[in-house]
Amino acid sequence: MNIKLLLGIVLTATLGVLSCQSSSKKEKTVKEEKPVTKVDVTIDTTNAFNSLFIDSFVVKDILHQLDLGDTLTNRIRSFYNSRNYQYAWFSEEGLPEHTISFWNLLKNYLNYSKDSAVYDSWVTEKMEKLITAGNVRPKNDSLYQNLEVLLTKYFYIYADHAYADDPTFNIKSLEWYIPKKKLTLEAMLDSALSHSGQYADEYAPHNPQYIKLRNQLIKYKRIKDSGGWPIVNSKVEVMKKGYTDIAVGMLKKRLKAEGFLDTPDSAITNVYDDELVTAVNAIKKTYGYKPDGTAGQTFLKDVNVPVEERIQQILINMERMRWLPSDTKKEYGRSIMVNIPEFRLHVYENGKPAWNMDVVVGKEGNNTTVFTGRLSTIVFSPYWNVPPSIVKNEMNGKPSAAYLQKHHMEIVKGQVRQKPGPWNSLGLVKFLFPNSYNIYFHDSPAKSLFNRDKRSFSHGCIRLKEPTKLAVYILDDSVRYNTKKVDSLMRTYKEKYVKVKNPVPVLITYFTAWVNDSSVLNFREDIYGHDAIVAQKMFLNSVGTSYTRKKAIADSLQRAKDMAKLKEQQRKDSLNRTLRRDSTIKMEDTLKKTKNIADSTI
Repeated sequence: MNIKLLLGIVLTATLGVLSCQSSSKKEKTVKEEKPVTKVDVTIDTTNAFNSLFIDSFVVKDILHQLDLGDTLTNRIRSFYNSRNYQYAWFSEEGLPEHTISFWNLLKNYLNYSKDSAVYDSWVTEKMEKLITAGNVRPKNDSLYQNLEVLLTKYFYIYADHAYADDPTFNIKSLEWYIPKKKLTLEAMLDSALSHSGQYADEYAPHNPQYIKLRNQLIKYKRIKDSGGWPIVNSKVEVMKKGYTDIAVGMLKKRLKAEGFLDTPDSAITNVYDDELVTAVNAIKKTYGYKPDGTAGQTFLKDVNVPVEERIQQILINMERMRWLPSDTKKEYGRSIMVNIPEFRLHVYENGKPAWNMDVVVGKEGNNTTVFTGRLSTIVFSPYWNVPPSIVKNEMNGKPSAAYLQKHHMEIVKGQVRQKPGPWNSLGLVKFLFPNSYNIYFHDSPAKSLFNRDKRSFSHGCIRLKEPTKLAVYILDDSVRYNTKKVDSLMRTYKEKYVKVKNPVPVLITYFTAWVNDSSVLNFREDIYGHDAIVAQKMFLNSVGTSYTRKKAIADSLQRAKDMAKLKEQQRKDSLNRTLRRDSTIKMEDTLKKTKNIADSTI
């Protein structure tokens, strides 16, 4: 991942300390207030980012009750005028991605700064319940109306405090942090390249990664205007060096279109040569595959993603960058970041990359959540307290004594748990960073999963490829907790908790596009469908994502299965009707014969 991007992310956890320290040394910079933004009447139900609207009189009434003073009241009025009173923090579909991002940002600021100005017990209680509940469906009632306006209040207070000593920060930019109006993909692209509207320089977030992504759009617009790139259809499962086919020539043209191959069209052949191996390895690194020089069917699916979707992907991730302000002048110490779609953990020291490791994240349906926290405890030889959902869905509600014995489990006070040992689903160690989602790092007995390019298999927690290395690094004590001692603690099979002397910031993110330290744009799969949700809300003509394609295929297969089951049931019903009819006819014949015999006897 990019260094400056990480610095921006780490800042979400340290911003409170920095702003409080600086504010104690010098007076807050007084900035001139901008006029209240007029109501944007061009936004309506046909083009709004959000289908949920709040009545302007309701907002006015809530602001009157809050009595926030002219400055903050006018800022909030301006915020909702610019959106034509769309909800910013809630939608009918659930809690938007940016709402959870802001809530985590706010909680971390509060934890570090202890700034009571951004704390409200009622808001905290309600938000924590909504977030932990999962699939909530907000309504336009008094609860959500009050939460909506109060979140906006704290959004402005947080920004005002955090950027108190930044003379370049424009408070008006907050009106653009949450998209307001759907545009076509083409209009959004033109706006980004012309630095107009929401992409105006004055509204850009203080994050270098945002600018780097925006700069990449120039290249992809040029490709789009040239007709995009060709589709590559291979007849074999894997194309490799020495293979000859027309599909090889198409692959060369495809890679040339994106800049991975520099060969004149007249020199392109249908032979899979060394030059193509090099180009394939380059694009594989960009798309998150191991650079083995081959072109398999899964890889070609990513290669065949149209350029319009890549442009959409860049624009979506630019919006995510708005929630990661950065300040590269500060020293941050150690920090850890996991980017879920990348399946990678990054360790940083003072904002510079230290080392990385592969991870396994939650599979769809058990999504690893995006949030920030502090790694404060390491548990060696842990028990695994089996979640009730797993007991219910995978153990039929109550495992038998034989099942418990086979899987080294026991029931303690009604809780099913797995004993420490090499069989344990958490492996030999776990790393805790308290959060509302019960997500943590842990070892894994299933080591083979780390050899795959796509690694979303867990129940939501994050499995580590090199847990011993991370434990030694975090504890940072070469005498009491050297590699030998850590390895020993992992194999005592007796649970032991160890507090981390200097807790380490942990940041779980979801970026499907970013620019790395070598200025190379990276793309990853939209494994949880977050891009798909944002795309439908941002664009009038969204083009889908890898998630929507996979879902369409899965839905099609499910429909086929359902149709097959229906036909089988219809066949059985028809057979049963035939059998019943035949049985009825036989019975009627029998009765008739019996009656005839009786009549003849009489």
